[in-house]
Amino acid sequence: MNMQLTEKWARKMGLDVTDLAQLEQYEKQGWDVSEWKPAALEKAGKQAAQQVNAAADRKAAREAYDQANPVELDRLAPYIAAPRDPGSEFVSDAVGKAMLGKDKKCKAMAQAPLVYAAVVQANNALWDPGDGSLLPAVLVIAADSAHKNNIDWLKKTAEAINSLKRGGGEQADMKNLIQTLRNDKSMFCFKLGASVAGDADAWCATFTFDKQSVLPGKRIPGDGVLPFLLTEQPKENKFIQLTLVPAKYYS
Repeated sequence: MNMQLTEKWARKMGLDVTDLAQLEQYEKQGWDVSEWKPAALEKAGKQAAQQVNAAADRKAAREAYDQANPVELDRLAPYIAAPRDPGSEFVSDAVGKAMLGKDKKCKAMAQAPLVYAAVVQANNALWDPGDGSLLPAVLVIAADSAHKNNIDWLKKTAEAINSLKRGGGEQADMKNLIQTLRNDKSMFCFKLGASVAGDADAWCATFTFDKQSVLPGKRIPGDGVLPFLLTEQPKENKFIQLTLVPAKYYS
């Protein structure tokens, strides 16, 4: 026979009778929570509606911001081919304010391929304009000429990785990556298996944006695609060597 959950018992057990999840746990244990459940259901419904509305407002604000602050990757066409002039403004801007060895760094940057990266996942703050720092993201890139600037392919590949993370199957050649990706605190660089990447030299890696202000409009664009200079061929279990192209060249 179920025991009636009274206000006295609720206080004794430290139970919040307005919390639907807590009530349902006690209901499973055989408690009669009928006195409290209607109000808890109403509260949960209002909270769910508020979350849906907040998400819709956030999406609309992000879309409006993208329209007002467009990213134009087509403007990067003159800079895709390498090698570039190491004395050019583009290379100098990419290197930044190096204290020592700037000439050497410019020569290296002049050789670096320009690749697009699709965001697999990122710290939520990166999707809105802000001034945060040390914010992580997971990117997918390709190092081969056939795929490194193929935006549609990169976006589809990022979604395929996300699908696997959500539980949409787990091919043997992607198992290590997906298991690692499910740990939000992990840092990694994995070569993608052929089951997802086909014949592409594709990689999925964590990357930390030191300053959010370097992003176009201080945020990741809505389509999740950003341009980088790949300064070193990726290697598994090594931090990926990417330099974000200065935003002024494409936004």
